[in-house]
Amino acid sequence: MFHILNKNLNFQLIFITILTGWAGWTIFTQMTFLPSEGSMFLFQILSNLWVKAPVLIRILVLIMVITMTIGITTNFEKNHFHENRTFMPGLFLLLLLNCGKFLHTLTPGLLTVFILSLLIVLYSPNDQSSRIKERIFTVGLLISIATFFDISAFGLAIFFILMIAINNITSFKDIMILFFGLLFPYIYAFSIAFISNSLPQLLHSWQNMHVFEPIKQFTHLRIIDYVAMFWFVIVVISLMIRDKNLLDNKLIVIRQAFNIVNMLLFSMLLFLWLSMFPLPTALIYFLLPVSTYMAISITHKKYRYLFDFLIVSLCILLCL
Repeated sequence: MFHILNKNLNFQLIFITILTGWAGWTIFTQMTFLPSEGSMFLFQILSNLWVKAPVLIRILVLIMVITMTIGITTNFEKNHFHENRTFMPGLFLLLLLNCGKFLHTLTPGLLTVFILSLLIVLYSPNDQSSRIKERIFTVGLLISIATFFDISAFGLAIFFILMIAINNITSFKDIMILFFGLLFPYIYAFSIAFISNSLPQLLHSWQNMHVFEPIKQFTHLRIIDYVAMFWFVIVVISLMIRDKNLLDNKLIVIRQAFNIVNMLLFSMLLFLWLSMFPLPTALIYFLLPVSTYMAISITHKKYRYLFDFLIVSLCILLCL
């Protein structure tokens, strides 16, 4: 089913339009805001804006979802994971967002995934060396801003440090530029707080921050949640193995790009446990790499029915 759909761009666009409409309907009719108590201070500011102008925030969230869809599709094409043009990564991302009910609540995780979608378009290992060096500071800046919304966004910092470290074109100086980009918003925030005599409030927000919620509430989930997460792990491992086999004979730059997707998955796995909301909602951190795995897995017709079953069954479980 998905293998056939992958061959027809017009049908892909039709399904993307339907899924975008579904996402928009969910955002404007069902989305609520995660309680801001114990969250990062920019997320608390966003919570106040939600109360004053909820329609504006909903419009911004819809724009974020569309940007994420474009970002993952563009990144997939830049890394040449498929010989022909395809919109399947964006289609799978929208499918997971809707089926997993990740748009029912506006969480810091959604903002982190949005920032990541910008970063993977901004920075690609296949870009020219000079172009990458010019963007390292901006990458650090965006990651740092993301951490003001979501502490788990520090996983993005680890991911990008590893990603630029494996490229021969980078140097220690470039790593330091990235770190300065990470530190700059914090220096600015603490300076403003000090000048305005609001430093105690800023420090207080850090002291009262809720973390490790996925661990704290792991034993309080529904049985279907445990089943869905178990099946999520099985499907992701199966997709990773299939994708590796499909890309083994590809160019080294393509295999390197696939390893970077794996690094993103594991980097976010390390920092998922810091989030202020429980599983399975925290699975949102994995949507970009998992959507990429799905899009690669359907490029070959061998065992296509098996992987159609895995993907569809996962979506059904996430819906429950």
